[in-house]
Amino acid sequence: MLKAGPKINGSQHLVVGTEQIAPGALIPTHKHPTEDEIVLIHSGTAHAWVGEQERDLHAGGLVFIPANTWVRLKNTSTEPLDVTFIFSAPGFDEFQMCISVPAGETPTPMTAEDLQKCQAPGHMIYKETDAKHQ
Repeated sequence: MLKAGPKINGSQHLVVGTEQIAPGALIPTHKHPTEDEIVLIHSGTAHAWVGEQERDLHAGGLVFIPANTWVRLKNTSTEPLDVTFIFSAPGFDEFQMCISVPAGETPTPMTAEDLQKCQAPGHMIYKETDAKHQ
């Protein structure tokens, strides 16, 4: 759920939102070419790949992701992983709004084609799955 951004409250410099990731689920390998990102972990445990580094993150943890850096995040706990994400500039908010459903509606699985259509030009690039991280 987006909390701040151009279409939410007029922010011209930040995008902030929250997300809940199911146990065992992951955010696939991707990068944001022009925006730095910070992810704050509120509950659960995650394994993060940032560039060539890997880290385990727990509640209270924070990860900084420089612009144009490949990143992947997996919920390794048995509880939902609650995170807040902060971007240094708008762009990713368009993608997030495209893949989201209104409050109270049940999300439906997206096809690869649907996901491709949502990628905001210049703000989100997915990488082919790396077998090393399966």
